[in-house]
Amino acid sequence: MRIGLPLPQPLLPGRVVRRVNRFAVEVIVGDSIRYAHLPNSGRMKELLVPGASVRIHPTERGKTWGTVLLVRHQGRWVGVDSHIPNRLWEAVLRAGGLPPIEGVRSWEREISLGGERIDFRVRAADGLWFVETKSCNRVERGIALFPDAPTARGARHLRALARAARHGMHAAVIWFVQRDDARLLRLDAHADPDFAEAGREARRAGVKFWAYLCSLTLRRITIESAIPVEIPSCLR
Repeated sequence: MRIGLPLPQPLLPGRVVRRVNRFAVEVIVGDSIRYAHLPNSGRMKELLVPGASVRIHPTERGKTWGTVLLVRHQGRWVGVDSHIPNRLWEAVLRAGGLPPIEGVRSWEREISLGGERIDFRVRAADGLWFVETKSCNRVERGIALFPDAPTARGARHLRALARAARHGMHAAVIWFVQRDDARLLRLDAHADPDFAEAGREARRAGVKFWAYLCSLTLRRITIESAIPVEIPSCLR
């Protein structure tokens, strides 16, 4: 079963002028220069280069016009919307699940766990799961790298999942790589040593790590296949 989601329409063509701040990009659309919302706080320096082709969904959002959803990079469309993973995971849940969570019966969003807000609590055939979903769009030489900037919140979530796993609960982190050219996903200890260390702790505690490649067209994002998740030694 190939699970996916339609992308918002229309998607208008544009080109990057510059990154304005964490959540805004200056773009050229037609003959006009506009500010577009960027639904992703990652650095994405290799993607958001001046002149890069983008696709923008025209929605009014405060001082910005439209939302950048796709960037053309090395001959393929790459998704930059960090909200997509939660929506994709809900599509997975509606379809009954994917490894490591199958036989889905029900789920809840934004659950409190150890003082942190975790994305999902899922009731599946083998019991209750706590699940965090994450987006990745940086790939170097066939390796998807996460994160591309320090994420203290992300490390706290991993440690909350690790504590749950030590108490006998099921816990998982699911990455959706919003492109189809990676053979594995690696936690980037150079970008964030603490997150990589938290990942090592979580895996030792029994938290399951899974990553899925996705293909993108101008109409749809589709989950393609699972790739392994690697956690290198931390740099401290």
